[in-house]
Order: sequence, then C-alpha cells, then structure tokens
Amino acid sequence: MITHIISGALYIVGAMSFLFIGISTIILTYFFKPRQYDNIVKWLCRFLLRSMFIRVKTIGREKPDKNQTYLFMSNHVNIFDVFILNGYIPNFARGVELEKHFSWPVWGKVTSRFGNIPISQTRLLSAMDSLRRAEQAINNGTSIIILPEGHRTRDGKLLPFMRGPFMLALKTKTDIVPMAMVGAYDIKKVTHWLVKPGTITLVFGDIIRYQDFKQMNSKQLKEFVKNQIQRLIDNHSTSAKQGMIFDGSKQHHPH
Repeated sequence: MITHIISGALYIVGAMSFLFIGISTIILTYFFKPRQYDNIVKWLCRFLLRSMFIRVKTIGREKPDKNQTYLFMSNHVNIFDVFILNGYIPNFARGVELEKHFSWPVWGKVTSRFGNIPISQTRLLSAMDSLRRAEQAINNGTSIIILPEGHRTRDGKLLPFMRGPFMLALKTKTDIVPMAMVGAYDIKKVTHWLVKPGTITLVFGDIIRYQDFKQMNSKQLKEFVKNQIQRLIDNHSTSAKQGMIFDGSKQHHPH
C-alpha cells in the first residue's frame, strides 16, 4: 500500500514537472534557436528526474567531444529514458522516436517543436524517409540519439536490434557512442505502473570509430554494437561505482 501511495505521489509531481517543462520548451522554441536553448532543456530534463527522486550518476561522460557529431545508442527501458538521455548527453543532439508519440497530447507538440524525428516501425517508406532526415541532421552537425531496440524491454534484457540505425551509421560515416542505462528497470518496469525512487547509472562506452567498422555490413555492426552495450550493462549492473563517477558536472571518486 505504501509503495502505491509513493508511486501515486511521484506521478503527480512528475506530471506537474512535465507540464512545466513542456510549456517552457514550447515557448523557448518560438523565441530562440535550438542551440541557444539546448542547455536549458537539458536542465529541465534533469529537474524532472530529481523532482521524482530519481538520481542519475554518469560514468564516462567526458568521452564524447562536445564539438563532434555522434550517433548515441542506448538500451531502451522505460518512460524516463528520454529525460535521462536528453538531460545528460553533453552534445547538441536530437532523438529518433516512434511517430505515434507525435500524436500524443502535450508530448506530441513538445517533441515536434523540439526537433525530434518521427519514425514508423510498420511503414518502410516512412522509416527510410526518417533515416534520410536523420542523415541530414548529422550532416548539419546535430548528433542523433537512437534506441536500436525500438521497444522498451519487458524483462530487463536487451531486445533484438533493428538494422536501420546501423545503415545510417555506415552511410553517414558517423562515430557511435554505445551507452547503457543501468538500474532503470528497477525504478520503472513497462509491465507495471509503479515507480519508485532510486539511482540510475548512465554509462558512456568507448567511442566506436567509423574507421574501425567501415568494413562491416549493417548486420555485423548491429551485433557488434549490441555486444558493446550488453558488456556495459553486465560490467555495471553489480557495481555501478566502479571507476570514476560523474554526477552532472560534479566529479566523485568511490571510496
């Protein structure tokens, strides 16, 4: 019963925070250019997580060069993924997400104005057009956040990866940053409405350079990146405190 009460209270707080974030983001898009308000949106994403007592620790956040363009790829866990990734990826980036999200009340307006790219999982021509839009964004210096599973995990394990993101990487010759969100499944499962406070560790893996995968085909690259993300999950699931931990802009050393 207590767990249900806490979850209900967190949803109320989260909804209020999201409305504040959504309205603020929409207003910002009308008065400023994307790069001018990007850091504000990152702060707002972190604010929502903190308002729900979800703490995010990052490992390896210093690896991506803020002035470079990458494909950021991570596991897909729950509704908080978008706030974690947009809040803590240091680069100017936009996401590829399911087109049905763009028809949701409030969220659809926010994600559309923000500049995320809709993609279909059922219509091939629409999906290819989305990848072309992502390619254009990359060529214009915008990093892309993409979740290769396409769906949130039902049991905490990685789902099969789609090939589209890796076709995009090969075509644009873009370096890949493999990432893992560890602990997120314990906070919110897609199969249950309950949410509980806790800590999520966002791990940035070593950058996979185009020069190292240019001889692969999309299927080979897909499996290679999946293995890298799985390794990050495995290495940090038992002890998210290994190595140097970065929490936002503050640096922590484990004792």
